[in-house]
Amino acid sequence: MIRSIASLAIRQVVQTRAFVGRVPPVVPVLTTHSARNFSIFVRPNNAIAAPRNTIAGLPNNTCSIEPTTSFRLLDALATSPVLQTQPNRTVIKFSMRKGKRKTVKAVIKRFKRLDWGGWIRTISGRHKKMWRKRANRKRRLRQHVLVNGTQATLLDKMVTKYWKRPRYYINDPYTPYHTREEFVYTRRKPLQ
Repeated sequence: MIRSIASLAIRQVVQTRAFVGRVPPVVPVLTTHSARNFSIFVRPNNAIAAPRNTIAGLPNNTCSIEPTTSFRLLDALATSPVLQTQPNRTVIKFSMRKGKRKTVKAVIKRFKRLDWGGWIRTISGRHKKMWRKRANRKRRLRQHVLVNGTQATLLDKMVTKYWKRPRYYINDPYTPYHTREEFVYTRRKPLQ
């Protein structure tokens, strides 16, 4: 997406250099009231001269391009806040004290890793509006679901080795799910 915005800005810079000699200068909105056109957003020259001309490579004292015809990269970044925020997984690869990788605590709270490498989670919204849900849907919402392989790989990267080790609890309700003998790659006991 950023590549397409950058190519659009470069294309418009090339087009406006050939276009600059033919277009008469834009009249400021504040001086003439009869030239108002409400279908086009026009700003005064002094408001757009500095940022636009530095991108186009024009001197700061000449602004002969109509603002609606030139939509530059800075304008696109300023109008769309999606491009300004970068997605992050909040993984600390190097801690400040020991230089080690840290565990994302949200993963530990929301997911459980089974001994064979799979991750399970609860279904979102399982406690909301219970009065409107039928009995079979309530039963399904009490169950856990497996995450897919891509998400399991991502979750493995977000936790340290400590959380990947098998744990043994008394009366663990997840005991039957920690082994997966029916699958070839996770089988521990040989076939008989």
